[in-house]
Amino acid sequence: MDRWVGIDEFVAVAVCGSFTGAADQLDTSVAQVSRRVKALESTLGYQLLNRTTRKLSLTTEGNVFLSHAKHLQHVLDDATSALRQRDSQPAGKIKMTAPVMYGEQYIMPLVNQFMSLYPNIQIDMELNNNQLDLIEQGFDFAIRLGNLKDSSMRARLLTHRQTLVCGAPAYIDNNKPIKSITDLDSHACLVGQSSVWRFVDEGKERQISVKGRLRCNSGWALVDAAKQGLGLAQLPHYYLSEEIEKGELVEVLNAFRPEAEGVWAVYPPRRYLPTSVRELLEFLAEGLMSD
Repeated sequence: MDRWVGIDEFVAVAVCGSFTGAADQLDTSVAQVSRRVKALESTLGYQLLNRTTRKLSLTTEGNVFLSHAKHLQHVLDDATSALRQRDSQPAGKIKMTAPVMYGEQYIMPLVNQFMSLYPNIQIDMELNNNQLDLIEQGFDFAIRLGNLKDSSMRARLLTHRQTLVCGAPAYIDNNKPIKSITDLDSHACLVGQSSVWRFVDEGKERQISVKGRLRCNSGWALVDAAKQGLGLAQLPHYYLSEEIEKGELVEVLNAFRPEAEGVWAVYPPRRYLPTSVRELLEFLAEGLMSD
């Protein structure tokens, strides 16, 4: 077990940027952290940290070793999890991330319910529209929408999202009919992060470039613009379903809807998922599928 000595301390120092921060995180003394890191360097035969009175930084070898050290921590966690009973009460800390709007509206209400059921669960949630590095930043899993690109991660399908094109009744009544995707050339389109809209036409995926007076990376802003009659918006159904139900927006081109996309839980390639993470994923899948 001497080969493990210093790994936790080294990772903590690298992440916190100081021996003091690492000691606080590990609830130990600065001297203990320093001794263990030195012992690890001695075992490896390499210096991992550059130490000066003003600055602490990783050596080249330290940078190489850091990602592997984090992986070793995950392996040890997996080995511990494998010994637990599968029906044990979920407990411990879960670190996760999700897109801002979807996380606020759909994920966090379910997470809060889960925490009410299991009082020994702690959640560290980061709502962020960027795809964060799960291993580097120590996340247990991420919620991701649409087509997945990172094949090095494992993924579980939680539910689907459907993309719709909608406009206000007044806009639709006062402009040219919208019977085909080619008719979009004659319409004001409210553009989000991409000016390319996806459809399915005669069984084949079609991508149509659209244009309009408004471009905005906020789905809610595009919904409001559509309600005010400024044009058509293509958005996931959860932005539009309430407005459609109220009659404030009307779906068009429903015969050309693109294929539904997945809502995924993505996590590092670990052999065993901790009981707490596994149970939360089950809870999210059941909750999202029932919506």
